[in-house]
Amino acid sequence: MPYTTQDLKQAIENGLPNTVAYIEDTKGTGDHFNAVVISPGFEGKSAVEQHRMVHRVLKEIIEGELHALHLKTLTPDAAEKDGYTVA
Repeated sequence: MPYTTQDLKQAIENGLPNTVAYIEDTKGTGDHFNAVVISPGFEGKSAVEQHRMVHRVLKEIIEGELHALHLKTLTPDAAEKDGYTVA
């Protein structure tokens, strides 16, 4: 079963408190996505640690029919500097 951008957004935002996720289905097939994840929980963590945090909450999806996930993680301060809206 293909995933929707809402599936990924909801899983990330529910799994990481105070997080905002921007998701794009890059091929329209429900199995290739770009994700920008903004979380205060990333403060003081390396990029590898940040990506592992996201991968943990997406474990079932990643092990399912997801073929590609391009992931960018940002702290709220870094996100604002990159032009993302952080609510």
